Amino acid sequence: MKKTANRLTPQRPSTHNVTISHVHPSQPPNLILEMNSYRAEPLKRELKQLRVLLLVPSEISNKMPNVRLFKDQLRHLVKEVLAIKLHHNLEEYLTQYQPDLILALGSETLFPEENIPALKASKAPKAVWMADATCLTRTERNLALLFDYIFTQNIANLIYYQGLREKHSSYLPYAPDTDLYYPRRVENQYHSDVLILGHFQMNSVLHTLAHSELFHGLKVLTVGSGWEPIKNFIDISHEKDMSNYYNGARIIINCTGSVQKIMEVSACGVFQLVEDHPHLQGYQITEEDLIRFQSFKELSESFNYYITHSDERRISASRALKEVKYNYSYLQQGKLLLKKIFTEP
Repeated sequence: MKKTANRLTPQRPSTHNVTISHVHPSQPPNLILEMNSYRAEPLKRELKQLRVLLLVPSEISNKMPNVRLFKDQLRHLVKEVLAIKLHHNLEEYLTQYQPDLILALGSETLFPEENIPALKASKAPKAVWMADATCLTRTERNLALLFDYIFTQNIANLIYYQGLREKHSSYLPYAPDTDLYYPRRVENQYHSDVLILGHFQMNSVLHTLAHSELFHGLKVLTVGSGWEPIKNFIDISHEKDMSNYYNGARIIINCTGSVQKIMEVSACGVFQLVEDHPHLQGYQITEEDLIRFQSFKELSESFNYYITHSDERRISASRALKEVKYNYSYLQQGKLLLKKIFTEP
C-alpha cells in the first residue's frame, strides 16, 4: 500500500514565540520566522525604487550564498544593486551611492573596524543575512550588534538575537545554489542505493537503522560524524562537493534537521525521506512532495515501499524540485527579506 507523505510541520516548541509571516495572502507560507521581542513597523517604500548596497566578504566560503545568483535575482526586485567588498571604503560608497538599504551577506568575517563609524552614521536601514547554520560564533554575535535587521540560517540562534535591544530578527535560509545543485547524470563512482545525511548518535533512528537489516545487500554512503565503524557503510564526509553524490543516489535519508540540506537535495531532483526536527518548522512543502518520518518503524515502512516504486520516487522528487525552483529561489527569499524591512505604500 502506498505510503502517505506528511507535511514538515512539527509542533513548535513552547519556549519560543514564533510566527509564520506571509508575503501576500495568495502566496503560500514561506521560509521566514520571526521572534516577537521587537516588532518594528516596516518602512514604507516602493521596492522598485530602492537602491541596495550589498556588502560581501573578500573571501567567499561554502557557507555563503551564491552572491552572483542573489545579486541577479535582487535586481528584479529593486531599482539598483551595487555590490562591494567589506574592506572597501564604505564612507566613500555611502556618500556617492546614497543607498536605501545596506545589506551584508555572510558572517564568518569580522566587519572592518575602519568602516564601522560610517556604517553607524548611515541613516539607511542596515541588515545582515547571516551564514550561521551550524553554530553561533563570537564573530556572529559581534556582527549582529551592528545591524538593525538580522536574518539567520538557524532557528536556535533567534534566542540570542531576541535578547539584543531594538533588533528585528528573522529566520530566512539561503536558497540552494543552483549553479551546484541541479539534476544531472553522474558517473558510476557517485552512484549509491542509499545516501544517509546526518550524524550517528546512540539511541537515535540512525543508531537503530545501522544495526538493522533494512539495507542488506545495498550500497550505502554516509555523510556525518560517527559512522566510520558502522557495518559496511561507506563514509564520504571528506568529499567537498556533495551534488554529484546527491544526483547518484536512488534514495536519500536526510537526518540533518537542515532546511538548507533539504532544499539542496530537492534542487537536484532526488527523492528523500526526511527525519522530523523542530528546526524544520515553517518548511511548508505540500504533502505529496516531501516524506518525513519520526521513528525507525515509519522510516522502514516508507523505505520498503519507495525502494520498489521508482515512479513514485520520481513524481515526489519532481514536485519538490518544482517547489524549490519557484517558491524557494533567491527571488522569493529576497522578496521576503525586503518585505520584512519595507512595505509598499
